[in-house]
Amino acid sequence: MTRIDEGPTLTVRADDALPPLEDDAWVIDTLRRHEPATMHTQHPVVWERASGSRVFNQEGRSWLDWTSGILTANAGHARPEVVDAITEQVGRGLLHAYMFPTRVRARTVRALSELSGFPQSVLYTTGAEAVEGALKIASRYAMARRAERARGGRRSVVVTFDGSFHGRTLGAQLSGGLPAQRDWAPELDEAFVHVPFPARGETWSTEVIEAAVRKVGAQPEDVICVMGEIYQGSTLLQIAPEAARALRAWCTRYDALLIFDEIQSGFGRTGALFAHEHVGVRPDLLLVAKGLSGSLPISAVLIGDERFAADVRPGELTSTHSGNPVSLAAAEANLALYADGRIVTEAARRGRQLADGLADWAARLPSRRRVVGAMGLVAGVACTAEDGTLDPATSKRLAAACIERGLLVCVPSTLGGAMLKIMPPVTTSEDELAEALALFNAAADAVQLG
Repeated sequence: MTRIDEGPTLTVRADDALPPLEDDAWVIDTLRRHEPATMHTQHPVVWERASGSRVFNQEGRSWLDWTSGILTANAGHARPEVVDAITEQVGRGLLHAYMFPTRVRARTVRALSELSGFPQSVLYTTGAEAVEGALKIASRYAMARRAERARGGRRSVVVTFDGSFHGRTLGAQLSGGLPAQRDWAPELDEAFVHVPFPARGETWSTEVIEAAVRKVGAQPEDVICVMGEIYQGSTLLQIAPEAARALRAWCTRYDALLIFDEIQSGFGRTGALFAHEHVGVRPDLLLVAKGLSGSLPISAVLIGDERFAADVRPGELTSTHSGNPVSLAAAEANLALYADGRIVTEAARRGRQLADGLADWAARLPSRRRVVGAMGLVAGVACTAEDGTLDPATSKRLAAACIERGLLVCVPSTLGGAMLKIMPPVTTSEDELAEALALFNAAADAVQLG
């Protein structure tokens, strides 16, 4: 008799049974034919496999990776524990379950709570989806508070910061045709208020929030949430600890939820498990993604108090692929890697090594070099012209020179394409980081930056 929990066994074919690989030129040409140009923003290195801190093409050439798959492979590419967990889950024959209970989902949300200290979480697939879910939670919470106080009007203002990046969706439900599914959403004419980011070293006060809110005809009591990053993914500016504390006090005063978007900064990236630990402020909602599984698409809204989501309607936060068993298996195995704190401790050491190395580089020719920012194992560098203006053309030549020498870097569209964003896996070894810095310096010499 076959037991109910038995499933098919995963069979992996030998290499000689696999079909021949298309060459890199075919891959690049096909992508350019069948995808719009907006998708092709990085150097055309065709990835075949990746392991630890290195990426390989099909000919076996390797690059030290300073991208981490854009902050996803925090604990290293193809981490064996994660690969084994994915393989085991696939072998069980359960690839999708929607919102029906699964053991792997129960274990993962429990592990998230134990690791983060947040009692509840809502699972999604992407960071942008987690942002949307958090806004819905904040809006429902605000509606309930308004009803309790029998207050007229509708609390509807979301406060975010200049330069922030929270994903590429634009309120998908606002464009939907089912009013009952979008009545949580604020009106766009007064919904999103942007204020200057309270960066380290700058004078800032929560009075700017109140002034901006009143400018759109609302009051501080109408703010449903304040959402920001500990370091901005687009600018790499870091929030001032005193400003973070002021935001916490302001949100508590007006019963607005404080949301920290740690989609980029979580899971050891900054030398702490979560970046908000650096400023000593606990948010009401914490958004995580990228480094959560170390590989597959998964994100989460971590909820600091059960009251915050208590008024969301049944089923209102669900999503078709949330809680995907294979992604959850990866996340569960990845979370276990962080339990003893060693990855985070080593990441803090490597962060200091990276900052020192980039400071030495910038000092060699300060008129043409600029370290945009560094926080743990995320940093940015930019090239400037003699007059001090950003020089995207030279930055792109520097990126190409890095890749030619075996260092994989990316150039995001922010800062006019003048910034190289540096994001090695947080498990990069001391020797690997020293090798990468040497390659970077050689590339800078090749493009006549010192």
